[in-house]
Amino acid sequence: MKKCKVKPFALFLVIFTLLFLILFPSWFKEKSQSPPEDPFQVEKPKWTGVITLWDIPYVRAGKGSYLGWLSSYISSFEKRYPGVFIDVRSLSSERLAMYLHGDTGRDVLPDLISLGIYDQLLPENDLVDLSSYFSEEDRTALNKLALQRVQSGSRLIGIPWMMGSYGFYINLDALQDTELTEADGSLSYYDLNAIVNKAAHQKKIGRRTIDYYGFCTYTGFHSKPLLGMIYKEGVKIKDNASYLQLHEWMSGELRITPEHMISMTYVNAFRLFGSEKRSAVLLGDSKVLFDLRNLEEAGKGVDFKFFPLPMQDETAYYIDQIAAYSLLQQDNESKKELCISFLKGLLQEDVQRSLSDIGMFSTCLGLDLYSEDNEMKQMEKSLNHMNTGPFGANAALAEYLWSDLSSEGPSIESNGLD
Repeated sequence: MKKCKVKPFALFLVIFTLLFLILFPSWFKEKSQSPPEDPFQVEKPKWTGVITLWDIPYVRAGKGSYLGWLSSYISSFEKRYPGVFIDVRSLSSERLAMYLHGDTGRDVLPDLISLGIYDQLLPENDLVDLSSYFSEEDRTALNKLALQRVQSGSRLIGIPWMMGSYGFYINLDALQDTELTEADGSLSYYDLNAIVNKAAHQKKIGRRTIDYYGFCTYTGFHSKPLLGMIYKEGVKIKDNASYLQLHEWMSGELRITPEHMISMTYVNAFRLFGSEKRSAVLLGDSKVLFDLRNLEEAGKGVDFKFFPLPMQDETAYYIDQIAAYSLLQQDNESKKELCISFLKGLLQEDVQRSLSDIGMFSTCLGLDLYSEDNEMKQMEKSLNHMNTGPFGANAALAEYLWSDLSSEGPSIESNGLD
């Protein structure tokens, strides 16, 4: 009897059929129960978790709160990096000082933090040098002063992401009897001096004497508009016309400025100019503009004209309103890269353009945010002339000038920096 020979192909078919009957049912069940693949699903990054950000409001928004604006950016960032969450904690500078008092452990500190303006409580060695992550092209795209704000020698210790500006708000009634008109777009310190001297007076109402001032401003812990008016780089104090002018205003018999103006709060200064209409001129930031517009909408407005800070002898403007975030040293390289991506994302064009939603200005060159808002456009253009601030070598003179102003008004005594 002949043996039955099995052909190789037939044997292959038998084996394949057996494997199919054994494996297919379990594979089909697993496949049918798994969700369909999403072609738009973003791949999770190597590191997932919470990135902490301590925000200290060194610079405030012109309108609303920038924390709402920041929240919108954070939402888009978290969508781009699933599994990564940004936890923002808003702190006052006083609370930050409490946290940093004594020997604070690294586990207590955040990953990202606001960079101080007139003081920086964290040692610079605790901050990551970001210079290797930003090309020369990246740096030249930034406003020069904004870049100076975050430079420490050859190190780049932060990312500047928002700017503010100062200017003069002048009551239109005070422009009468002067050579200035509403059509004028610039103001000299000679013009300003004439306005404030003519506007300052007293009015008797019954037994009360009401003071009407020519000039007022305010001071915040990290906002000193007066320095924007009097700081002149490379100019000796005895030759600083605006500084000497302010000295006359604050020390003369005629009350041109309110008493203790150096320590006046924003609320009091704005009320003096806006609500009470007892100051002809208010020196302030873009918040003044939007608060004046709110008064107008409420039927309590004041007619005013805005002027940028005067250019004197082609001297550059001084500004302290530049917000920046820094990155603290990280153990995990993947987390560090995500933190840097978060910071660099703040400089994207669409993100910077959205600063107009909160009445602020971009730190990037070439972005015109306010083509249809005349006052904001003037402020924005003035930023092109600002290249001096309380950063680096300029900090000592700024500190001296402010200390001198705070001691019963300015003096013209020699003190090594005059």
